[in-house]
This record gives sequence, structure tokens and C-alpha cells, in this order.
Amino acid sequence: MNYRPQFRLFSLLLGLAVLLLPIAAKDADSGRRIGVGDQLIIRVFGEPDMGAPRRVPEDGIINYFFIGDVKVLGKTTTEVEKEIRDRLDQDYLVNPQVLVEIEKYDEQYVSVAGQVGRPGRVQLPPDHTVDVIEAIAQAGDFTRLANRKDIKVQRAKSGEVTKYTYDQLQKSVQAGKKINLNPGDVVTVGERIF
Repeated sequence: MNYRPQFRLFSLLLGLAVLLLPIAAKDADSGRRIGVGDQLIIRVFGEPDMGAPRRVPEDGIINYFFIGDVKVLGKTTTEVEKEIRDRLDQDYLVNPQVLVEIEKYDEQYVSVAGQVGRPGRVQLPPDHTVDVIEAIAQAGDFTRLANRKDIKVQRAKSGEVTKYTYDQLQKSVQAGKKINLNPGDVVTVGERIF
């Protein structure tokens, strides 16, 4: 019996599985969206000349081979992959397999001020979102003078300020609806009046 053709087919399938494993295994939607300063790696399988690192500029638009400008700011890697794949598929490549990874996250912060143990910046980790309660905990928790009924969150993008009580924040966590923070947001814990 000749097993060579079966062995070749098995080898080919195994090779494809190894190539596609990073696509299946990656957690593109971990809660972190692409931000300014992030370093992206974009690969098109079978097209080694199209692999290129890109740093996300302030305007959030990168330039990519053949298709030009691609807005990446605020999107997940999966969303960017789909856009690049669709645009390459229109006129340039047949069924391109695109992989977008964030090679290095730019450090992003929120500020926590007022009656907390260590007022200042709190770094946002790249692998999960941070809610108001976690940010306060990372800033040294409440001081003894903290007013737990006066917690304000100012959004960096809109400037909008929303006031919460600690009880409201805890209930939102229990209900699975945390008040998550975005880069540049400011949390301020008020002081009790005696």
C-alpha cells in the first residue's frame, strides 16, 4: 500500500491548522479597542511583502498597501481585519486572509482625584476594562474623609460629568453593567461635610 498521498494531505492540513491557529486563538475583542500610539502588525497570508508595522497616529488613520487610508482608532482588531480584507478583496487579491495584532499597546490612563489614598493617574491595562470602583481601589481606596455619595466621572471625549454614589456603582457591578472608564476620564471623590 502507498501511504504517501495520505501523508501529504495530512501534512498539508496540519500546516494549515498551524497557520490559522493564531486567528482562532486570539482574543481580539477583550474589551480593549485600538488607541492612539498602539503599534499594529498587519499580515496578509501568502503576501510577505504586505506585512507591516503601523503606529496609530493622533487622527487614528493608517495608510495601508493598495487601499490607502484605514480608520482604526476605536475599533477592535477583528473590525480592522474585516475592513482591510474586504477592501483588498474588491480589486487587488482573491480571498485575502488578513491578521491584525496589537504588538504593543500605548500606555493609557485615567485620573483619580479627591479623597482617595493616592490621587493621580491609574494605568488602564490592555487586557481588560477598568470600572470606577476598580480605579478607586487602584488609587488607594477611599480616605476616611471620603463622601461615598459624591463620586463624579468626567468623560474625556465629551466633557460630560455624571455623579454616582458608591451604592449605585456596586449595584451596577452586581447587575453586570459596570461603569467602565476610557482613557483620559477623570474620577473625583468628594469630601464629607461635618
